[in-house]
Amino acid sequence: MENKKKKPLFIRKSLRLLWRSSPLWATTGSALTLIRSFLPLALIYLVKVLTDMVTELVMTGTVVEPALLIWPVLAVVVIFFADEVAGELLIFVRSKHAAHFETDVHDMLHRKSMELDLNHFENPDYYDYLARASREAPYRPNSIINNLITLMRGSVSIILMTAVLATLHPSLILLVILINLPGVWLKLRFANIIYKWKSDQTPEARKSEYFSWLLTGDRPARELRLFGLGKFFRQLFTRSFAGRKQKETEILRKRALLEIISGLLKAGALFAALYYLTREVTAARITPGDMAMYLIAFRQVLVYIREILSAVAGLYEDNLFIADLFRFLELKERVVPVHPVITPKPPLESIEVRDLTFSYPGTGRPALKNINFKIGKGELVALVGPNGSGKSTLVKLLCRLYDPQQGGVYLDGQNIVHTDPVAYRKLLSVVFQDFMLYNMSAGDNIRMGKIDMPEPATRIPDAACKAGVHGLLSSLPRGYDTQIGRLFEDSRDLSWGEWQKIALARAVFRQAPLLILDEPVSALDAFTEHEIFSSFSAIRGDSTCLLISHRFPNVVAADKIVVLDKGEIAEMGTHSELMQKKSLYHKMFTLQNSNPQT
Repeated sequence: MENKKKKPLFIRKSLRLLWRSSPLWATTGSALTLIRSFLPLALIYLVKVLTDMVTELVMTGTVVEPALLIWPVLAVVVIFFADEVAGELLIFVRSKHAAHFETDVHDMLHRKSMELDLNHFENPDYYDYLARASREAPYRPNSIINNLITLMRGSVSIILMTAVLATLHPSLILLVILINLPGVWLKLRFANIIYKWKSDQTPEARKSEYFSWLLTGDRPARELRLFGLGKFFRQLFTRSFAGRKQKETEILRKRALLEIISGLLKAGALFAALYYLTREVTAARITPGDMAMYLIAFRQVLVYIREILSAVAGLYEDNLFIADLFRFLELKERVVPVHPVITPKPPLESIEVRDLTFSYPGTGRPALKNINFKIGKGELVALVGPNGSGKSTLVKLLCRLYDPQQGGVYLDGQNIVHTDPVAYRKLLSVVFQDFMLYNMSAGDNIRMGKIDMPEPATRIPDAACKAGVHGLLSSLPRGYDTQIGRLFEDSRDLSWGEWQKIALARAVFRQAPLLILDEPVSALDAFTEHEIFSSFSAIRGDSTCLLISHRFPNVVAADKIVVLDKGEIAEMGTHSELMQKKSLYHKMFTLQNSNPQT
C-alpha cells in the first residue's frame, strides 16, 4: 500500500509534467482563469447598479429615458459576453494543453515499456500497473488540467464573493462553510472508495478485455467458429463485465443518496439567506439592488464551493490514479550493464555459454541447467531437441533479454552483463519462432531489421532475393510499397510462409555478425525450404550462425550440433559423430527420416 505521505508528491510531479509539456498553454490558461475569476464580481455589481436604478425610476415615477438605461445594460452584456468568450478560449487552451500533456504521458509509458526487460512481462502485477496507467492516460491529464483550473478560478472567485457577503453579515460566511463540510467528507471518501474499487477490479477488467478480444479478434476467429465457442465466451464476458458494473452502480447509488442529503442542507441555507435578505429589504436596511447582489453572491458562493469540492476531490482522485503511472515509471530494469562496462565491437570472434542456469520468474524448475558450448567466428552451430527442451529460452538469453541466475554468456571472452544491452543487441540478427507481422509496407517490414540504415532502398531487394521473396514482393500492385496485412485498407494479405520469408529477409537485411534463426522455415513447403537452404551460404554471408530446427536434414551440414533435452545438454558434436553415438540425436534423426511401413 502506498504511503499517504507520498500522495502529494504525485500531484507535484504532475504539475511539473504539466508545465514541462507546454509552458505557453499553461501560462495562457492561468491568465484566462484569473480573468474569469474577476468577471462575476463585476457582473453582480453591475446587476446591483441596474436594479437600483430601475427600482428608483419605478418608485419615483420618472419617465425612463432609453439613453439612461443603455449604458448599464450594455455594461452587463459586455461583461457577460467577455465571460463567454473567456470560457470558450479557456476550453480551447485546456484542450491544447491536455493534448501536449497526453502525448508526453503516452511517450513516457511507451518509452518505459521499451526499457523494461522481459522479467516484468512474466509478472501479473506489471500488467495491472500498465493496464491502469494506460487506461487513465487518455483522459486523466485533461482531468488534472480541468480540476486545477476549476480550483484556481473557484478559489479566487469565492474570496471575492465572500468579501461581498461579509459587508452584509459575517455569519453568512460561517453558514456557507458549515453546510459544505458534509460535501468535503463525501467527495474525499468516495474518491478513495472508487479508486480502491477500480484498483481491485483491474485483474477482472483485464479478463473482460481478454474475453472481448477472443470474440472480436482476428486470431481467435477461426477456432471460435469451428468449435462454436462464441456463446461460451459471450457468457464469460457478460458475467465478468456485468459483475463489475453492478458493484460500480451500488457505489454510485450510495453516493447519489448522500449527495441528495447534502443538497437538502444547501437548500435550507439558501432559504435562510433569502428570508433574511427579504426582511432586510422590507425594513429598508438594504436596497433591492443590494438584495439581488447578495443573493447572486450567495448563490455563486454555493456554486463555487461545489466546484472547488469537486475539483479537490477530482485532484485527490487524479492523484490516486496518476500514482499508478508513476509507480509504473518507477519500475526498475534488471537487465542493465554491470560495471566495468565494455563496448562490444565487431568482428565477433566467439560467443561462449558457460555453466548457464536459468529459471523463469515464479517457477521452481530451471528451464536451462549447466549449459556449456562455444561458437567460433563464421561457424554454423545447430541447436536441436524435443519441444520444451529450452531452445527458445537459450535464444532469449543469447539476446540478453534475460540474465541467467548462474553462469553467463561470453562475447570474445567478456561476460555480456558488462555490455549495454542496446549496444550488444546490435551485433545480433534474429528470426524468432513467433516473429512479428507488421501491418506496414513490404519494404518497411524488411527495413525494420535495421531501421536507421542509410540508403536502405537498394539493400531491401537484395535481402528479399536471399530470402526467396523478391519475386512475390515485386509482383505486388505497388511493389515493395504495397501495404501488407489485413489491418488497414488497400492492403494485401500474405500466407504464413510468405510472412516467414519476409522475417528472414528482415534478419538478412540487418547484416549482423551473429545470425540466430529459430525455426526459420517451419511454415515453408518442402520446395521453398530446399530453395532457402540451397542458398543458405548467401543468406549467412560472413555471419556466425546459430540455427534451431526440428527438421534434421537442415542441420546435417552444421559445424557443431548441440542437443538439448529437459533443459540440459544431452550430447554435442558433428552429425556423423552424433549418429555414431546412437543416442538421442540418432533416435530423433532416424525417426524423422524413416518411411512408414505399408
